[in-house]
Amino acid sequence: MTLNLTPSGFGKLALAIALALPALASAQQATPTAQALASFSAKARAQSRLSAADVANPVVTSSYFDRSTGLTHTYLQQRVNGLTVFNANGAVHTDQSGKVVFFNQDFLANAAAGAPSATPTLTAEQAVGAAAKSLNLPRPVALQRLVEGRAADGIVFNKGGISEENIPVRLMYVRIGDELVLVWNVGIAQLDQQHNWNARIDAKSGRLVDRNDYVVSERASFQEHVLQNRARRQPLTTTQAAALSKAAGAKGTLGAPNSLTVIPVPFENPDLSPRVVVPFSSANPLYSPYGWQVGDSKAPANFFADSYSLLSSGRQLTRGNNVAAYDDNITITSGSGNLSSTLNSPDGGPNRDFDFPFDQSKGARNPGNLAAGTTNLFYWNNMLHDVMMSKGFDEVSGNFQYKNITNLGLGNDFVRAETQDGSGRNNANFSAPPDGNSGRMQMYLFDNSDKNELTVTGTSSAAGTYAFASVAFGPRLTKRPLAGKLVLVNDGVSANGGDHACASPFVNAAAVAGNVAFIQRGGCPQLTTLSPRATNAFATKVKRAQANGASAVIVFDSVATTNLTNFGGTDTVGIRIPAIFISGADGFKLRAAILAGATLNVAALLGPDFDGAFDNGVVSHEFGHGISTRLTGGPANSSCLNNADGSQTMGEGWSDFFALWMTTRPGDDGRNSRYIATYDSGEPYNVGPGFRNKPYSTDFAKNNYTYSQIGNGTGQYQTTHAVGEVWATVLWDLNWQFIYKYGYNEDFHAATGGNNKMLKLVLDGCKLQVCNPGFLDGRDALLRADSVTNRAANAELIWNVFARRGMGFNAVQGTRVNGTPSVAGVVQGFDLPPGTRPIALSNKNGITTRGALEAYPNPAQDLLTVRTQLTSAAPMQVTVLDLLGKIVVRTASVSATQMRQNGVTLNTSQLASGVYVVRVTTSEGTLTTKVSIQH
Repeated sequence: MTLNLTPSGFGKLALAIALALPALASAQQATPTAQALASFSAKARAQSRLSAADVANPVVTSSYFDRSTGLTHTYLQQRVNGLTVFNANGAVHTDQSGKVVFFNQDFLANAAAGAPSATPTLTAEQAVGAAAKSLNLPRPVALQRLVEGRAADGIVFNKGGISEENIPVRLMYVRIGDELVLVWNVGIAQLDQQHNWNARIDAKSGRLVDRNDYVVSERASFQEHVLQNRARRQPLTTTQAAALSKAAGAKGTLGAPNSLTVIPVPFENPDLSPRVVVPFSSANPLYSPYGWQVGDSKAPANFFADSYSLLSSGRQLTRGNNVAAYDDNITITSGSGNLSSTLNSPDGGPNRDFDFPFDQSKGARNPGNLAAGTTNLFYWNNMLHDVMMSKGFDEVSGNFQYKNITNLGLGNDFVRAETQDGSGRNNANFSAPPDGNSGRMQMYLFDNSDKNELTVTGTSSAAGTYAFASVAFGPRLTKRPLAGKLVLVNDGVSANGGDHACASPFVNAAAVAGNVAFIQRGGCPQLTTLSPRATNAFATKVKRAQANGASAVIVFDSVATTNLTNFGGTDTVGIRIPAIFISGADGFKLRAAILAGATLNVAALLGPDFDGAFDNGVVSHEFGHGISTRLTGGPANSSCLNNADGSQTMGEGWSDFFALWMTTRPGDDGRNSRYIATYDSGEPYNVGPGFRNKPYSTDFAKNNYTYSQIGNGTGQYQTTHAVGEVWATVLWDLNWQFIYKYGYNEDFHAATGGNNKMLKLVLDGCKLQVCNPGFLDGRDALLRADSVTNRAANAELIWNVFARRGMGFNAVQGTRVNGTPSVAGVVQGFDLPPGTRPIALSNKNGITTRGALEAYPNPAQDLLTVRTQLTSAAPMQVTVLDLLGKIVVRTASVSATQMRQNGVTLNTSQLASGVYVVRVTTSEGTLTTKVSIQH
C-alpha cells in the first residue's frame, strides 16, 4: 500500500519535528562505506580460516546510523556463487569516523569449494508445492507469478489458496554442518495465522531441509501451564478470592472526550488497578507525532484511510499509526479481512470517548467487555511503541509504524493487535516478519476453570453443584453443551464394576447411548489408543464412549481427593463429543448414588473466560518478540532468533524481561516474587504460580537459577520457554542493581533512572549481539553496549551479576549446531575476569546481598543456605553465632568452588527463634551477615 505524502498539515508537521530534533532530521539511512566492508573482510580473515573468496561480496541486509550511540550498524550475509547462505551472518559496527568498534561473523570457511551447483532441479512452482506438502498444508491452487526476478533475488507468487500473504520464493544455500545444500526458501503465512513459515526445500529432491517461523507462540508454555495450573496452585484464601472478584472495574461512566478508559501503565491487570481515563494527549509527541488514533488533530487529513477506508462511516476506531486493534474472534482465518471492516473495533464516537463498561462476570464476549479489552490492547501497544522508541527501537532500526516520519527504515508495518483471536485458546503469539511487513499480535481467551460449575439434579443427596476442569480436546461446551442423564459405564473387564472404559463395546452400551458417560480414571494397564494420533488414555476413553453412542463424557479421578487435573492433547483422534474431569471425592460420591439406584442428571457451565487483552504483562511480552526479533541481526533479518527447543533460545527471556519492566511500580523491590500471566490463569498477582516454573526474584531462596539449569541432563531445561526463564532471571537481577545504583524513574520515556538505563542497555545489546546468540553472547553484547553508551561505567556490576548466576568469565557457552548455540556442553562458571573487583550487590535498603555474603531463606526455619562469590586460597569456614558471640552452628571446611556454585546448607532446626550472625572466614577476610530464625 502507499501513503499520500501531500495531505494538509503533513509538511508543517515534518518541518516542526525536524526543527525540534536536528539529529533526527540530519540522520541518514546509512550506506556502508568501502572502508567498513574492507575492515569487515580483513577482520573476518584474520580471526578465522576464511579465505578471500569466503568474504568477497557479502550481501548487506541492512545498515543504519544509530543516533543514540553514534554507531553505524551494518549487517551482512555470506554469498556463494551469487546466492545468499541462510544464517551465515556477520556484522560490523563503526563509529562516526569509520573506525570499527565491534565486529562478528559466522561465515562458512571454504564455502565455494564444497558448494553444490547453483542450478536447481525443481522449479520455483514445484518448490511451493513441496513446501505446502512438507508443512501439511493443502496443495496450492491457481498459483501464479506476480513478480518475476532472478532466482537469487526472489520471485513472488500469489497466495495460492494456502497463504494469507503472497508467497515469496528465493534460491539460496543453507548450511547443514560444514556443508551447503541448494534450497528454495518458500514463505507461507498460514491462513489460520498460527505460523508464518520460511521453509527451505531441497532444490534437487524437494525434501524439507530446514524451516523457521516468524510467529513466536506461547502455545507450548501457556497451554501446558493452564493444564497444570490447579495441581501447582495453592488454595486461595478468602481475602485472595475476594480480591480477584473485583475485576469489574469501571462501569463505562468515567469517559471524557479524546480519551481511553484502560488499565494504565505500569499496572499489570485489573486486579491491581481500577480502569482510569487516559487522555490521547498522553501520546509522546517525539515518538508519536501523529498521535495514537486516526482522528487525532495532529494526524494528516485522510491519514490511514486511503488504504482501509476506516473513516468512511464516520466512526472513530482503535486504529492509528502504531497499531490497529480489533476483534478477531469470528473466524480463524479472518486476519486482514477483518482489518478493513469498521464493525469489529470499538467506536469512540465523534468525541473519541473510548469508555466502555467492563464486568468480568458477564464473560469476555459481552459487547462492553469486548470493547473495553480491545481499547486496553490498543492503549498498551501504543505505550509500548513510545517507550521502546525512547530507548532506541526507532524507525531506522525497524519499529512498527504505518508511516515513518523520518522516511528512514520501512513503514507500512503497524502492529495488528487482534483481540480474542478465534484460532485457539489459552495462548498468545506475535509474528515479526522483516521491516516493512506488519507485526501481528494475537491475544486469546483463557479458561476460567475456578468458575466452572457442574450442576447435578435428581432425588439424591448427591444433587448439588460441583467444580470441574476442562480438557484440551473435543468441542468446547459453548458449541456442544454437556447435559443429560449420567450413566456409569460398564466395560465388562476392568476391576470393581467395569467403570474404567478399558474395552469396547460396553456391556451397557444401550444405556450409555444418548447420555453422559461416567468413567473412572486409570485402571487400564494394557490400554492402547484406538488411533496412532490419539495422545493419551483419557482421549481414548472418550473416543470409546463416543463409539458407544454417548453424548458427552465425565471422567472422575480414581483417587478420592479434591484435586482437579486438566488433560492436554490435541483433538487428533476424531472426538466429536465434549468431556470434562471432576475430582475423585466428587466422583465417588456420584458413583455411589448411581449404584444405589439414584437417577442423576447433569449440566456443565463454563466459567466466564479471561480476555488476554487485559493481561498487560503478556501484551508486553508479545510486543517484546517484535523488539528482539527486529533488533537482532538488523531489521531486514527476522531469522536471527530461531526458537528451536534444545538451543539457547533467549527471545522468551527478553520478552519476560520487557513484561516485568513495563509493570514495575514505584515501591517495588527486586526481592519480591513476580509472576507471568497471573490474570490469564485466574491467580492473585502476588501468589502465582503463573506460567513459569519459578517466580522472578533477586532472592536466591525464591529463584536459584544458574547457567547450569540449561543443558541435556535430568532436570535441566531444554525447551524454549524454560530456557528463556533463566535468561530473564539474570536480566531481572541486573535491572534491580541498576535501579539500586541509579534510582527508579516513573517517567518511562526518560533517559535517567536505573530502570530506563537498563532498558536502553538491553536494546543496544540486541543491536550489537551476534545472530542467534547464546547466553554468553548476550552477556558480552551488554558489556559492549555499556562501553559505548556509558564508557563501561557498569562493567564490574554486569560481570558480578552474571557471575552470580554462573555466567562468569570461565563459563562455557556450549556447542553451535548450524549456527545456533545448543544447550549441550554448557558449563557454568562463577569467576570474574582478571582485574575485575568483586563488588557487593545491594538490595532496596542498601544491604549487601552478594559479593560479601548471601544467606537464605531469611527468615529461615530448619535449613539455611549460605553462599558467597568471593574466591579464597584456603577452604572457607562457615559458622553461626548468637548475638553474644557464641558459636551455635559450625561447618567443616568448604571449598571456594562449592561456596560459589551451591553454597552450604546448615541445619538450624535446633536453634531457638531469634536473630543470629552468619560468619564466613576466607583468605580474603571475614564476612558476616544477620539472619532471623523463625520456627
